[in-house]
This record gives sequence, structure tokens and C-alpha cells, in this order.
Amino acid sequence: MAKKTPIKSAGRMSLANRFVNDERGVVAVWVGIALTVFIGCAGMAVDTARGYMMKARLSQALDAAALAGAKSLGSDNVEADINMFFNANFPAEQLDAILDGPHITLDANSNTVEVSAKATIDSTLMSVLGFSTITVGASATAVRGLNGLDVVIAIDMSGSMCSPCTKIEAAETAAKTLVETLYSDPNSKTVTINGVNWDLLNIGMVPWNAKVNVILNKKVNNQTFDRTKTTALTVFPPFNNPVTGVLQDKVYVTNVSPVRLLDNPPAGWTGSVYARYIDDYRTSPATPNNESNDADLKLGYGRFGNKDWLAFEPIPPQEGEPVNTGNYPNDNTYNTYGSWKNTAKNCSQAYWNDNVAEPNRPWNPADNGNPPSIPVQPAYWVTANPTQGSASSNDCTPSLTHGILPLHPVTDATSKQLVLDAINDLYNPPNSKPNGNTNAPQGLFWAWEVLMSGAPFDEAKASTPFTRTQAIVLLTDGQITGENGDAYKGVFGPDNGAGTTNKHGIISTGVNNNLNNRLKKLAANIKGADPAKGVKIYVVQYDEPSDTLKTLLQSVATEPNAPYYYQANDAAALQTAFKKIAASLSVLRLSK
Repeated sequence: MAKKTPIKSAGRMSLANRFVNDERGVVAVWVGIALTVFIGCAGMAVDTARGYMMKARLSQALDAAALAGAKSLGSDNVEADINMFFNANFPAEQLDAILDGPHITLDANSNTVEVSAKATIDSTLMSVLGFSTITVGASATAVRGLNGLDVVIAIDMSGSMCSPCTKIEAAETAAKTLVETLYSDPNSKTVTINGVNWDLLNIGMVPWNAKVNVILNKKVNNQTFDRTKTTALTVFPPFNNPVTGVLQDKVYVTNVSPVRLLDNPPAGWTGSVYARYIDDYRTSPATPNNESNDADLKLGYGRFGNKDWLAFEPIPPQEGEPVNTGNYPNDNTYNTYGSWKNTAKNCSQAYWNDNVAEPNRPWNPADNGNPPSIPVQPAYWVTANPTQGSASSNDCTPSLTHGILPLHPVTDATSKQLVLDAINDLYNPPNSKPNGNTNAPQGLFWAWEVLMSGAPFDEAKASTPFTRTQAIVLLTDGQITGENGDAYKGVFGPDNGAGTTNKHGIISTGVNNNLNNRLKKLAANIKGADPAKGVKIYVVQYDEPSDTLKTLLQSVATEPNAPYYYQANDAAALQTAFKKIAASLSVLRLSK
């Protein structure tokens, strides 16, 4: 009989087979695993993109913060600037980020700012893989691009600046505004590079009229000239004095000025010197003036042409300063005083430059007919051409009481105040007020000497490890005039003719040798072959509507229009001009 399979066994086999053969549970498991991996990968892509975006945003904020910090490096608010710029560009709360930083490292020696930070955000789909947050980090380093500024303010102090005296007061106000504006510039005032301290803002001042008083401003040297304290410096090899032709081996430095002098000035010296100009065109008027022998448009000491200009010629008081000591008597005996009888006694130059023939001279004929009290005219003296006219109306123009303020670091409130005080003292009646004639070439020349490195004023650095702007701001209210006692010994004649005369040879073909053209040539020397890279010259023509003067001064300025040239007809316009000049100089100081 056939054996039957138990029903129970058969049922168990059927369930087992069904379990073994049923794939629905396996698929579910694998689907679950696959979905987890898929979601994790998608989440990784999404969250990685979010991380990259967050890092990019963090990097941009750090870049902005580092640049802001580099610009204000050395100031008290550098870290505040860094945080302000960082927070403005990376608002952590809005981005739902937890921030670690910014961490700031400042290195004044290398002029660098390093800023770093980390940001943490919650992940999205990556959390299924066990990653609940994403952290990104970034850093930025900025090196400050420095730009220093050396500027000299050259202010016209001729008599017209006190007609009325509100003019010089307005000039003082404008100049002080310039200083205040430059000081308030957010750029740093000092920097330390490789252990060396550098001043980034330096300001000097040169008051001028017909000549320049080279004695140091009393704000930096409050001594009085003392002839017994003059130092004689031995020069080797000996040189021929470019004025007298006498061989000498010494130059002189007084106790009140670094400017070397050809002679030890006499007692009462007021601080003025002659321009280094030799009027040697006269030997051949038809040919160009021998410019190689002149140093009135050249910097420093040295041999120019065949003249050793190793120092400047001081102006002795009796020779080149007003006398104001009474009149010559009304004496008809022998016509002793000629055309000068009963006239005011004047400086020696007034008589040496007078070509009026005086008959009946009972005294030494070598004195050229001067009154007995006037020194004999030196053999090297060249009488002014054209003549200065009658001595009775041509006393010498006076020197200014204020001297030169060399380049002065303006790094804090105290150093700034020194410059402001020096400006404010320009008009201090009765001790100091504008007077005399206008000689713009001398004002511009001495501003250049103060601005540049090298003797006699050596405050400017020969070179700097950063970009530096050098500038002169020239203010004048009148046309160039000549007079006895001016820096050129009255050679170019009186009044406006000194600027325009054609009786002094030529500088170059078609260019007359006069003070206007000498000013233009001097300005060209200062600006250099490439005005864009040379010294910047800003010129303000104040309260003088002359179109002729405008044309001249526009040629002196770096460019013939704003911000380098302004015509200011009143005090308000003058203030505006100086504000715009200050703004221009501040732009030039912006960190690169």
C-alpha cells in the first residue's frame, strides 16, 4: 500500500518554500537601504553646495574686513573697523550660522592684517547619514598699500595781502582748513616697517614777499640771530666765491638756520638771502643768457656752469633793508647831496641802482656819486637795468619777520597745532604783517627746497618704502614785481616790469629773460619731465582778476584747471579752493 505524505509535513514545506521564494521583504529592505543612500547622496550634494556658498560668503566678508583693517592699521579703531565690515557682509543671524570669529592678527612691522573665521550651519538631508552640522572656515590676509604726503604751503606775504588785512586773515583761515582736512583723513599718520618708524603726513610752510627769510620759524627754533654763534665750515678744495670771484675755503652756518652762507652775516641780519643769479647776459645781449651759471632755479649746493654755488649770499641790512633813519640835509654846498638832498635816507641798493648822473662830486669818485654815508659800490655790483630811478622813492623792500617752517610730521593733535600756530602767527600786528613786493619765483623756489630731500632743508626722506605724494600749494594775490632789496638785487627793474621786461637777454630762443619766464622755467623743473609723476603744484590766484596773471599761473600749476589751479575772487572762494585742494590731496593719499 502506498505511503502517504503527512498533511502536516506537506504544510510545513509549503510555508517554508513560500518564505524562501517570497522576495517582497528583501526588496523592502534593499529599497530602504537604497533610499537612505540616495537621500544621503542627495543631501550631501545639497549640503555641500550650501557649504560652498557659506564659505564663499564667509571669504567675501573676511576679504572686506581685512582690507578695511589694512587701511586703518596703526589707528586705535582698526579692530572695530574689521568687525564692522565683517558683520555687514556676513550677518550670522540671518544666515542661521553659528560663528567662530573673526580672529584678528595684526602685524605692523610687515604691514599686514590676517582675519579668519569658521561658520557652522545645520545640515538638511545629510542628517540621515549622521551628519547634523556643516562647518566651513576661511581666512584673508591684506597688506596695506601706503601713500605718504609731503606738502609745503607757500603764502604770498607782500603788502597787497594787507590791503585790506582781511585778505591775509582769510588766507590764514584757508591754510588752516587745509591742515585740518589733511589731518582728519582716515589714512594712518605713522607706520612701522621692518622696525623703522615712518611719518606719513608732513607739512611745511614758506612765507614770501620780494625775498624769503630763511631763518627757521620760531615754532621750531626760538633763538635770535647771534653772529658770535655762527659756525665756519671748511670747504676743500677752496672755491671762487660766485659773486665776488674771491678764493675762499669756508662757508658759514648761523645759529638760526641750516642754510649755508658765503659770508658771516653782519649783526642785525634779518635772515634774507639773494637768489643765486649772475646777471651775465650783458656781455652778449643777443645770445641766450648763460643759464649754466645760475642756480636760482636749481636745488641744493654744487657747481653750476663755472660757478661754485656752495652757499647763498646773505643780504646785509644796510645794503638791502629799508633804512628809515631820517633825511639828508638841505645842503647846497658843492651840491653835496645832489638829487638826494632833503630826501629820506635809503638802503645802499637804492643808490647803487640809480643811474641818474650827479655832478660836482667833491668826495671819492669811486662811490659813483652816492651820498657820503653810502658805502662805495662794490666792483662786482651790477647796476639794475633798467634803472630803479630816483633813490628818494625806491627804498629797499623789507624782509619778513617770519621764517621757514621745515617739513613737520603731523601725527597727533600737538604736532598739528604747531603748524596751525605757525600759520596763525603770519598776521600778528604790529609784530608781523604782510609788506614789500611780490617775487613768486622765490616763494616757489624755497618751497621746493623745503619739500625735497638734501641740504639745506633735509627733513624730507630721499626715498620711502611706500608711495609718496609731494606737493606745493602756492597762494598769491598779485603780479610779479621788482624792487631794490629783492632777491634779485633789483636787477630786473622796478614794479611789474621785472616780470615782463625784455632787456635782460633771453633764456632760450624766443623766450625773454624776465621773472615771469623764470617762474615758468622753475615750475617746469619742479614738475619734471612727466608732471603726472613729479611734484604736484597747486596754485591759487587770490583777489586779482588779471587775465595775464591767470595765464602765467595756469602754466605754473600741474594742470591749468581745478584741482590744480583756482581763481578765488573773495574769502569764500578762497576757502572753497583750499577745501578742494585738500580733497584732491586726500584722494592721492588713498591706500592702494
